[in-house]
Amino acid sequence: MTDEHGSSTSSTAVRSGDDGPATMSPWLWLIYPIANGAMFMVWGGVMQVLLGKQVAAIVPGAAASAAALGTVTSIASISSVISQPVVGWLSDHTKVKFLGRRNVWIFGAGIVGVIGLMLQSQIHSTLLLTISWAAMMWPLNSVQAALTTVLPKRVPVKNRGFMSGLLGSTNMVGSFIGVALAGLSPKVFNGYVFICAIFLAITQIFAWTTKDISVPTASVKTDKKAVKGGKLLPGFKEARNYWWTFIARFFMVFGYFVIMSFQLYILRDHIGIGDINKASAFMVSLTGFSTVLGVIASALGGFIADKVGHLALFVGASTLIMVPGGFVYWLVPSKTGAWIATAFIGLGYGSYMAVDQALTSRVLPNVANAGRDLGIMNIANAGPQVMAPAVTGAIVGATGSYTWPFVLMIVFCILAAITICFVKGLK
Repeated sequence: MTDEHGSSTSSTAVRSGDDGPATMSPWLWLIYPIANGAMFMVWGGVMQVLLGKQVAAIVPGAAASAAALGTVTSIASISSVISQPVVGWLSDHTKVKFLGRRNVWIFGAGIVGVIGLMLQSQIHSTLLLTISWAAMMWPLNSVQAALTTVLPKRVPVKNRGFMSGLLGSTNMVGSFIGVALAGLSPKVFNGYVFICAIFLAITQIFAWTTKDISVPTASVKTDKKAVKGGKLLPGFKEARNYWWTFIARFFMVFGYFVIMSFQLYILRDHIGIGDINKASAFMVSLTGFSTVLGVIASALGGFIADKVGHLALFVGASTLIMVPGGFVYWLVPSKTGAWIATAFIGLGYGSYMAVDQALTSRVLPNVANAGRDLGIMNIANAGPQVMAPAVTGAIVGATGSYTWPFVLMIVFCILAAITICFVKGLK
């Protein structure tokens, strides 16, 4: 058995099942949150800014550009939903000595993703941009799927709340860095270059300086029997907490990104800033403000969750905090309203990120299938991120108004809070 740096560990250092490992490498406390932050830097920079800038340059007009961006992301949403469980399953069944079965995906997919993003930066056609972004779901989701398995595989249960808080904080910081690099870059190409350079460096450092923990032979045999028996997906009856967590996460992420993925256009059109570059600069300020509040909420939430427990309660309360933000954005279309709405959304999202990943690690049906099950769970995370702008784009393109997207955010956040109440038996 090896630890994250390949050092020998005793047989008691790692336990099977929900308890996970008893110890973890100090290096993992640093590099794991940073690697996750780099992943969210890509999602934030590309999805929230660069795609919007590219589409706005190709398709002029507020309603037309919103509809075009919706089209680009709608195809990507299908690709994302398919790729998440597939790449998770593949990482579960990867058998290589080079770097480790998860790290080899971070290494290879990280390189492929960067090459693809740089090629995408040169596209000036909505059709080609649609094809490119849909294709990019595969390498990017491969990296994310492999990183997601680190929490249940390498982090002890007693530390998962705090680690989840760290991940939530660095994810928000990473997203802000992506938005800032993309928003403040004078050219779209420059934004892609900065984001890709950081993403490539960090993913390669993670892949080369950490190693996967080997899966016990018994677990592998059990997993094979399950697959042969037709258990390709966890059953709802046997894994109720897993599926209720999936549904709650889907609702929450959809509600969040139905607005945040279109924030650039909301500032330009709904708030009335008018110019895409001015809207981009103001968006950087809002995202920085949201990040500071979110990091504070995430750090406190993760620490409290480890001490008190009741992870599902924390997740539900966090989603409700964001609801007033939707109302303010909708009813007070001004810069002042945007600051107030951002405060609610930042605090709520930060609290949510602090405990959601810890909760997910506790509801996995079978740790031997962590890659597959987390890949399925990641559909509830990555899927809505690309589905939500497709829905918003279609609605705004048809109505010319952002009223219904704000209503959708409010409704789906409330639904998420209600749904998570069905998760039982966890503290």
